Amino acid sequence: MEFKKEDENYVYELIGRNVKKYRKLKGWTQEKLAEEINYSLSFISGIESAYHQTFSLGAIWRISIVLGVEFYKLCEDDTITTNKKYINYKCNKCNTETKIPIRIAKHFKYLYEMAGNQHLPQFECTSCDGQFIPTEPMDF
Repeated sequence: MEFKKEDENYVYELIGRNVKKYRKLKGWTQEKLAEEINYSLSFISGIESAYHQTFSLGAIWRISIVLGVEFYKLCEDDTITTNKKYINYKCNKCNTETKIPIRIAKHFKYLYEMAGNQHLPQFECTSCDGQFIPTEPMDF
């Protein structure tokens, strides 16, 4: 079941979908997550199901901590599309400019964050020994 944004149940579906996504990215089962936060398996199953279930912000906070994910990430709607398809990058040495597809750049950003690196993704320049750095960091 999918809820519309105007429906108050939308937030439960959204958070449940994100909990499931980040749990799987960590390679954990629902049982492992339940064990880590000291909640029941049925509670985790209920959060991740497509059916409405209420839960506290405190419970979601605990989940974000054990999954190693910023709290706000569990509330993000990654299905919202943007018209922007590329992020502009510029080499910090030779000033070569390039465009990197936003999906790829965001994927690398996520990998950086999972590794504990809070910097935006940079890529090696093929023309020199410089680094391609995003020119418009707010696009992330």
